[in-house]
Amino acid sequence: MDASTFVQNVKYLCLKKGIKPTNACKDAGVGGSFLSDILNRGSTPSVAKVQMLANYLGVTTSELLGEKIEAGSDAGPP
Repeated sequence: MDASTFVQNVKYLCLKKGIKPTNACKDAGVGGSFLSDILNRGSTPSVAKVQMLANYLGVTTSELLGEKIEAGSDAGPP
């Protein structure tokens, strides 16, 4: 997981929804310092917390993590 990409994706999605990233993290149940812990302290988030935040933001964990989906794979729509 690229921490910088993850945090940027969260911030972008929050901006689109008009909410502050810290508030989104609190509301999602992952904690207000979640993003700073990842970016500044090098913490690796648990799968459960990434999933909680993705659910709150209405995206998949793959989208939140910035993972690329291979063309022709069964992972997404054609």
